[in-house]
Amino acid sequence: MSESNKVLKKSKCDNVKGTSGAFQALGPEVFENPGATSVLHENDFFVKTILDAMVNPVCYKDKNGVYLGVNEIFARQIAGLPEKEIVGSTLLEGALKVVEKFPERAFLEGESLLECVKEWERDDIELLKKGGKHTREYKGICADGVRRVFLVNKSTFSNEIGEVRGLITVLQDITDRDEVQRTLREKGKKYRFITEQTELIIYEFDFESNTGNLDGAVEEVTGYFAKDFQSIPPQVWMGYLHPEELDQVNENVTKIQKEGGKYRQEFRFRKKDGTYFYAEDRGVCLLDESGRPYKLLGIIKDVTERKLAHERIQKSEERYRSFIENFKGIAFQADENFVPNFLHGALEAITGYTEEEFMSRVQWKDVIDPKYLPLVIEEENKLRKIPGVFTVEMEYRIRDKRGETKWVHETCQKIPGRAGKPEIHQGVIYDITERKRAEETLAKVDAARKKEIHHRIKNNLQVISSLLDLQAENFSKHQVCKTPEVVEAFKESQDRVISIALIHEELHENGETDTLDFSPYLEKLVDTLFQTYRLGNARITLKKELEKNIFFDMDVAVPLGLIVNELVSNSLKHAFSGRDSGEIYIKLCRENNSEHVVGLCAENITQARRETGFILTISDNGTGISDNIDMENSDSLGLQLVNILVEQLEGEMEVKREKGTEFTIKISTAEKE
Repeated sequence: MSESNKVLKKSKCDNVKGTSGAFQALGPEVFENPGATSVLHENDFFVKTILDAMVNPVCYKDKNGVYLGVNEIFARQIAGLPEKEIVGSTLLEGALKVVEKFPERAFLEGESLLECVKEWERDDIELLKKGGKHTREYKGICADGVRRVFLVNKSTFSNEIGEVRGLITVLQDITDRDEVQRTLREKGKKYRFITEQTELIIYEFDFESNTGNLDGAVEEVTGYFAKDFQSIPPQVWMGYLHPEELDQVNENVTKIQKEGGKYRQEFRFRKKDGTYFYAEDRGVCLLDESGRPYKLLGIIKDVTERKLAHERIQKSEERYRSFIENFKGIAFQADENFVPNFLHGALEAITGYTEEEFMSRVQWKDVIDPKYLPLVIEEENKLRKIPGVFTVEMEYRIRDKRGETKWVHETCQKIPGRAGKPEIHQGVIYDITERKRAEETLAKVDAARKKEIHHRIKNNLQVISSLLDLQAENFSKHQVCKTPEVVEAFKESQDRVISIALIHEELHENGETDTLDFSPYLEKLVDTLFQTYRLGNARITLKKELEKNIFFDMDVAVPLGLIVNELVSNSLKHAFSGRDSGEIYIKLCRENNSEHVVGLCAENITQARRETGFILTISDNGTGISDNIDMENSDSLGLQLVNILVEQLEGEMEVKREKGTEFTIKISTAEKE
């Protein structure tokens, strides 16, 4: 029997207590509760197997400082001596043997190994006197020639009456630990991190006795005490498993017993509160010399969070897959150059191409109608230039794989890159072909409806004009009213109605709905007025300078037409009394506002260009308007109406009375196309 086994037998006979306290320093591979004592008592070989399987060097000595045993890695890596040369020696004696065998290890950074050993031995003696635990760091050159830093955990163990019987030392290699782990060690958290917070359950199952034990973080994980799982038969153990997985675990255990070796399985284990946690079971089946399995050794880890996270990911992927399969558009993500990373959804239904084709040989710009490609490029450039998160929307046409034209609506958002990464673009594309067709159909229906409305309004206004004409003629013919001003008022009202009716006539004949080409309308209006107010044999000529392609909507065309009607009819009635000739001049043109635009700040230029200035000039070379007439407070209904209409258009009016009369009216409005 080896010296270590003798010591273990002696410890059993002496009824040593505190063994759990001693072996807590061994790290997460060793038991953390009083149940470890019974394990040590019942199975010396198991303890030795565990010690030798550990990655941490372990040694233990008696109360006099004499080594009773070491594990395999301690002898090989730390001392570089066989176990038999270490057992029975003190620390100092062992160090002398090391220096004799490895002279290069006599000094470390100028410090003598023997001096360090003496200090270490003094610490051990002091700890053996008072009992307890001690942790320190140690630097040294190991037997393999590698310089390492160890975290050294020492713990005494006592008999049942409290007498210290010896000291256990565990060395943990912390050479490669990062700064966080060093901080944890400095703050005293290293010990808990290694032991209490492992959250690992260590187990063994003996086939010969048909019983098993659990140790480690049993209480932390399951809520039970470790003693509740000592020497339990398999049927009790299986009673904690989820019923749905019981058959599978039984099948796995049967297979493990036949084949031996390492194994891994997952199952749900019932906790004390009745809930289940997902357990990952990793272990090894030990075989005896005849190849017969005799023991299972393993570790159980709570993987509930990982399992639930995996299930959440699976559900999320299923939801996403279901969403994409039923998504009627195209969801995409592209890099900073608008090269797609993926295109999901109804890609093939809309374009005729598969995602693989777009990822290999076909570019999205290839399917865009060339007429709309500049629009798309312009919006992409806008996304590049504007910083931060920004979104653009655009509608354009594409040609699918079969050559058919479709309308699509694209919403694209720029996502700035983080931590030096480039920006990405993501968005959706919808097929809006049916909507566009519906809009075109509705637009045609609406245009036809408005055209019919203009036709009916024109007819109604002509009826009103005819009624006014008949009423005025009736007054004159039958001398119902002997006041000529009344008859004249009827005629003026008739002219105003006609000016409005002409607008609706133009809109109806030209197929327009809301926008009027104003210059042709002016020509027709003035010709009508000349026919109405022809002055006997007087030769009144008309000079016109009307710029082409000036379009106004109804809100501008109607009041501006009434203004022309009032001013031209006023000239025809009053400007040439007692004369046999005269001229009326009408000019309509756009105002040159380039100087005005240059003078504006950049942010107002767009608004200035959006609105256009127009100048309407109406003049005659007749007798002129008397200086006594106040244009803004005239008794004339016609001039009052002109002032009201200019104000309605938010325009300006200037009157000159030299060599006749000249009215200049300036307005600014959004020009129609």
